[in-house]
Amino acid sequence: MALAQLNAQERAEAEDMLLRHLPDSRGVIGLGVLRTRRAEPELARLFESELRQQREFGRDWSPSSLIYLAQALWRIRPDPRWSAALVAVLVSADEAVQRGSAAHALYDVRDATAVRALTAALDDPEPLVRYHAARALLAGHGLPADSDDREHMLYRVMSNDAARHEGGKRDILTAIAGRPMAAP
Repeated sequence: MALAQLNAQERAEAEDMLLRHLPDSRGVIGLGVLRTRRAEPELARLFESELRQQREFGRDWSPSSLIYLAQALWRIRPDPRWSAALVAVLVSADEAVQRGSAAHALYDVRDATAVRALTAALDDPEPLVRYHAARALLAGHGLPADSDDREHMLYRVMSNDAARHEGGKRDILTAIAGRPMAAP
């Protein structure tokens, strides 16, 4: 990503610009990519505000902002609060796009709770949720998380054909079995 290639002066200017544009999701995402420590207090305040909205609005609340905030905060400083919020969206969101976004955001998270939720998501009714869960599991265990091979386990786990899906899932679980979590 271009943000990661900035020199020191460009980075400082980008951080200032992104901080000024909060709570815009592009600012949240950019600050997470840059791992901007000075953004953590404001991002944490926004995160808590999103949690309050979730409690207040229940099913009428969209978790998109919470996903972006939790992912950015995790990149800045891993904390169980951030990963727990992502796991909660993955296991409970009604919308497949929200579950898929949460699985995608868990790509960098290396903890047992995330692994359990991602493993369960290999059986999500939505193929793209299963794909993002599989990628996160593989990456989390230091394995290649991309392939162009249509017969790769990543693509088989997406299949609506039960045998193909189960074969892909079995191969993923076999590949990660006994492997330690990898550094992000």
